[in-house]
Amino acid sequence: MTCQQTVDRLKGIFAPVVTPFNRRGGLDERAFVANLRAYQAMRLSGILVAGSTGEAPYLTERERLRCLTLARRIIRPPKLLLAGTGLESTQETIRLSREAIRRGADALLIVTPAYYKPRMDSATLAAHYRAIADAVSRPVLIYSIPQFTGVNIRVDTIAALSHHPRIVGLKESSGNLEFIRDVIQESKAGFRVLVGSALIVLEGLKAGAAGAVLGPADYAPELCLDLIETFAAGNEQRAARLQTALAPLVTKIAAPFGIAGIKAAMDLRGYRGGEPRPPLLPVSPKERKGIASILAGAREALAS
Repeated sequence: MTCQQTVDRLKGIFAPVVTPFNRRGGLDERAFVANLRAYQAMRLSGILVAGSTGEAPYLTERERLRCLTLARRIIRPPKLLLAGTGLESTQETIRLSREAIRRGADALLIVTPAYYKPRMDSATLAAHYRAIADAVSRPVLIYSIPQFTGVNIRVDTIAALSHHPRIVGLKESSGNLEFIRDVIQESKAGFRVLVGSALIVLEGLKAGAAGAVLGPADYAPELCLDLIETFAAGNEQRAARLQTALAPLVTKIAAPFGIAGIKAAMDLRGYRGGEPRPPLLPVSPKERKGIASILAGAREALAS
């Protein structure tokens, strides 16, 4: 797949897949593959390996690359395989990104470096992303998730970077709709913005976002797909109802319980989630029952 073909397909719904672990704490490759096979059979535009939902900060580089290798065997074109390859240093990010490309990644998701926060100003971030994009052969997406990193990348910085031929888009997970609107307005035409917050998918699409990378797509892909396809068909009234149905999956599962809640919801819906990697803790039996109740309440929307 050429870089332009990849950019053309950066739209629709992407699942940021979880990383299942076995009882010894290592990768549960069988569970990982089972989830991928289910997603491959759906209308998803692709998947993201080693994103925040995939517990990327807790994965070794070898584990990230192994997940990519397994995913490339199953996720076939026209679906895209996105890889989270952002590390703290520019040099190490380039090294991991090049290896991810060798393993078959179609595009790279690069989170803002965050450890030296006071020095992560516009000049530093712009130089970081340009150096990576200059050094790799596949499209690059900027990843903004300030609620985790504590780093806010400015609209004008993103707009300037959008003119680099291989910096093709932004995954924006803060839920700041005004920020998304400004990025779309100020960036080069064709720059792809993917919404990372399931609470504002519909408004993001109305603002011009190309699609979304959503945690609920791991366990409720039908609902996420129905929302975006209904909007594309012009039925905004039904799309609004679907957005309303999607909201509790965020506010009552992902927000209070994080990755552990998403993994529990996957187990309850027949996928393979399992427990998160320590220091994250699994949900309690009581919390799992609450998640089951939330899913039961959304049953009609999930079955659509």
